[in-house]
Amino acid sequence: MRTFEQAKAYAISQHHQPSRDWYRWCQVFSRQCVGAPGFGASARLAFNSIPPRSKHVTMPPPPGSIAYYGSGTSGSGHAVFAVEGGFVWSTDILRRGKIDRVRWDVFQTKWNLRYRGWIEACPSGALPVTLRASTRPGYKQNRKVYRSKMHLYQADSDSVWNLQLALMARGYSIGAGPTGTFGIHTMVACAAFQGSRGWKARRADGIPGAETIRQLGLVWVDR
Repeated sequence: MRTFEQAKAYAISQHHQPSRDWYRWCQVFSRQCVGAPGFGASARLAFNSIPPRSKHVTMPPPPGSIAYYGSGTSGSGHAVFAVEGGFVWSTDILRRGKIDRVRWDVFQTKWNLRYRGWIEACPSGALPVTLRASTRPGYKQNRKVYRSKMHLYQADSDSVWNLQLALMARGYSIGAGPTGTFGIHTMVACAAFQGSRGWKARRADGIPGAETIRQLGLVWVDR
């Protein structure tokens, strides 16, 4: 299996000098990025074959993972190799048979393929999923959160990262772990926390404002 840097270098090399026509070979491309042998006749079947413990639905897919799109019961689906900043390397999306880097969520609008999730391991071993340095032992959370209401699918930020860590510390699951992006799992966890405070209706909508931030022990400060 390749390291993350090796996997990314392979994707870039196939973008500049492809070794083959990649038309409809998304699963093969994605697994070759990480150095894995075959584990599915299509992207749909490959994702279906992975045990639940190794599949996650947090957004965006973390660097080093393989992300999947489409239906679980029909069609071939689509697989991509994820890198930093919410980008992925994909076959066919911009040019037929070619490899290009695009945003992780473009497939819903362009191909009408829903996001199924990402995998951290395949039958041949663990994928080179990279975690932020702040997940290492001894990390101290920056407790400042900016003064602006968060929103669903808010871009990667330290504010969301801090919120996710605070929710996890209180036993609220946000999926595979902190991502820095405010996805549906973070909203559900936040709504559960707000409900535990006895809040109702708009006060428990899962969108954190100043009072939610303060109740979580974070600091609400000016941008």
